[in-house]
Amino acid sequence: MNITQKPTLIDIKTPQQPSVVESNQSKAKKSSRVIEFDYLRGLAIVLIVLGHSITNTNDGFPVWLENIIRGGTGVFVFISGFFFHHIFAQRFDYQNFMSKKVQNVLVPFLSVSAFAIVANFFVFLFVDRVTLMKALSMCWALIQQGFVLFPHWYIPFIMATFLCSGLHFRYLKLPLLTQLTILALFSITAVVIHRPDGNINVLQSVVYFTPFYLVGMLYSQYLDWMKQHYRYFLTAAIIAVITTVWLQSSVLFHAGGYHKAAFEWAGIDLQFIQKMGLCVLFVGVCYHLVWPALGKHLIMLASISFAIFFLHPLLSMIWGNTKYLLLNAGYIEPNTTMAYSLISSVCLFIFQFYGSVWLIGKLKRLLKSKSRLLIGA
Repeated sequence: MNITQKPTLIDIKTPQQPSVVESNQSKAKKSSRVIEFDYLRGLAIVLIVLGHSITNTNDGFPVWLENIIRGGTGVFVFISGFFFHHIFAQRFDYQNFMSKKVQNVLVPFLSVSAFAIVANFFVFLFVDRVTLMKALSMCWALIQQGFVLFPHWYIPFIMATFLCSGLHFRYLKLPLLTQLTILALFSITAVVIHRPDGNINVLQSVVYFTPFYLVGMLYSQYLDWMKQHYRYFLTAAIIAVITTVWLQSSVLFHAGGYHKAAFEWAGIDLQFIQKMGLCVLFVGVCYHLVWPALGKHLIMLASISFAIFFLHPLLSMIWGNTKYLLLNAGYIEPNTTMAYSLISSVCLFIFQFYGSVWLIGKLKRLLKSKSRLLIGA
């Protein structure tokens, strides 16, 4: 597979040693759209919500499939790193960069979280049937952890990553060997410390996901060279994904991501290696295997990806609490067969994902110019 043959993207010249100092012509190229990464943004949010739709984890749902679906955050961070260099680093202004991230990421997070804490309060009262004071105490505990809805741990982490953008910009100016050395050190650290318990430790998340961000930046910085040699990276990525999924699922029997305290030993994080390979693999998929209708759909999803991320946990709450009430009332029975696990997971994904797409459309018309500030789209 040679990703350079497609005529609609940047033409590849005779490969040269990657250089940090780019010519004006190269900078002009970098400012153009790289269509596979627009597709990849849409695919990444699909993977994120799929990971939040698995029914009967460790009890009916195929472990190997779960290990591929879980942990899509790494792909999301890889894309963020790519666009940091591809768009923001060309005319980098720290204050302007952070201002945009506060407006487009932090403010919608606070807006949706405020609604979610009220929703959780009523769930605690009327579904969990706790006292008023207990419900208030449970809400306070949610606020103290730094996020209200479970996937929203990502926002404190990514905002902390954005705060480090000055360092990321300096990283882009380093010699290639120094860049690769720093990447290697962060990667070795990541596979040992794993992701934090409950995703609460922001600093641990920053250290763990920084290699994905750095790889995204390097992919953009040396874009022409990466395209020229993509087939070699693709081969390595396929081997890495297949090997780590097999080891994790059939040898170690571990389902999903690796989470622990940073300074406890619990082996090597195979999800890290697998998801790094998946980033490279998905670039090729988005370049070669996306037909026009699907591409148009993925671009639409990419344009509202943060809003989908913000809102889909609210629909997950509706699904989970409804199922809880139906189980307690005896209307449905627990089922851990593979067929049920797969079908119910697909149904939950459709409800969460395309329910969010539908809800975003309604809210955008209702909120008008304030929709991006309040829901992220």
